[in-house]
Amino acid sequence: MIDNDYFWKEMRQLLSDDEYAQFVIDTEKEMCKSLRVNTHKTTADFLKKYLPLGQQSNFDVNTYLLNSDDKLGKHPFHLAGMYYLQEPSATTAVNALDVQKDDIILDLCAAPGGKSTQILNRLSDKGFLISNEYDKKRANILLNNLERWGYDNYLLINTTAENLCSQIEGCCDKVLVDAPCSGASMFKKYPESIKEYTPKNVLSCQKRQLDILDQAYRALKQNGILVYSTCTYNLTENEETIKVFCLKHPDMELIDTGLCCGQAGYDEKGYTRRVFPFNGGEGHFVAKMRKSGEQKKKKLKTVNFSSDKIIDKFIKENYNGDLNYTIINDRIYCSNYPLIQLSGNVYRCGVLLGEIIKNRIEPAHHFFITYKDFRNIYNIIDENMLKLFLNGQSLPINGYSGYVQIRYLDVPIGFGKADGKQIKNHLPKGLRVPLTSF
Repeated sequence: MIDNDYFWKEMRQLLSDDEYAQFVIDTEKEMCKSLRVNTHKTTADFLKKYLPLGQQSNFDVNTYLLNSDDKLGKHPFHLAGMYYLQEPSATTAVNALDVQKDDIILDLCAAPGGKSTQILNRLSDKGFLISNEYDKKRANILLNNLERWGYDNYLLINTTAENLCSQIEGCCDKVLVDAPCSGASMFKKYPESIKEYTPKNVLSCQKRQLDILDQAYRALKQNGILVYSTCTYNLTENEETIKVFCLKHPDMELIDTGLCCGQAGYDEKGYTRRVFPFNGGEGHFVAKMRKSGEQKKKKLKTVNFSSDKIIDKFIKENYNGDLNYTIINDRIYCSNYPLIQLSGNVYRCGVLLGEIIKNRIEPAHHFFITYKDFRNIYNIIDENMLKLFLNGQSLPINGYSGYVQIRYLDVPIGFGKADGKQIKNHLPKGLRVPLTSF
């Protein structure tokens, strides 16, 4: 039972008698868990052959419920970026965003990456995503998730909302603010946060949310769409925050989310959307707004693609095809989309092919798990060989020379370097799995 009188008083005022009674029961149940399929890399039918996928989620067509996610975070398919583990109602915000394939989209508070990866699936390879996270530790988690997802049309940056939005003023078709909040729907996952749920903290969260929304407003072009979401239940951080924001910006119009899941929110017209545990998920709030006012638009700066003999030779020796690339601080980034240039702590700008070190290329894991058309490929079908690779050990395979893309059941999971007698493992240490985990 949640030990917080303030929380229960809020919920009692928010819900009807029947809803409140069911909410109390639901707080004692296991947390809802789900798996969202990366449609860029695989299909649900393929994953169902190997993983315990349950029924399709009510919130998203590519999301499937799980009875348990034990060890799925260490599965080679997760390493390969074939799915994302998340709470099912968290998919609602991106569905409300209504992503179009040529949109320029800003995910302003993006970590850990569930919504950014979902946006990339909707963009395909024609639009562009700017994914931002202010907290450096969380930005690294976001980086790992975006790397696995297999796209090259995004930029990941770690900076303030003010710095970022001042550079892209009036440039974005869509902006998502999945705002930092009091997180009441995540009490099951983070029980220590129950003690931090106080009136003071809720108001502090609202102030921060309004500050972030003001910056998001700047980035949005005329007729652009802003979606705001939280994973908490109270009115202060949800409907009241949106009301204050729209009063400050009269050209922002609250519109219907287009979502059928959950239930109507508590705004005057019922345009916002809420999910409670009795709706099938742990909890989410979603609001959708359109900007009608005129907006000056800054011209986005793009990075020129490069030409370099050393890099061209490396690509020719290892890859069957041409790649557009640019060099930033001795790092080589690939993309089929013009890469946007921004100031701040840029973690990724397309796919990291590798680094130039003393006139040679040190290739990156990111490169080998994103593209497929490599000259040397070793496809693991033996479970023991898979365990060796995931543990970081060399593979006793003869006949290969140079860099080799490693696959499992034809799915890229990393790379190694061969000398004819073995393939030396280049799986990053942070991704390796102890043999005791199998």
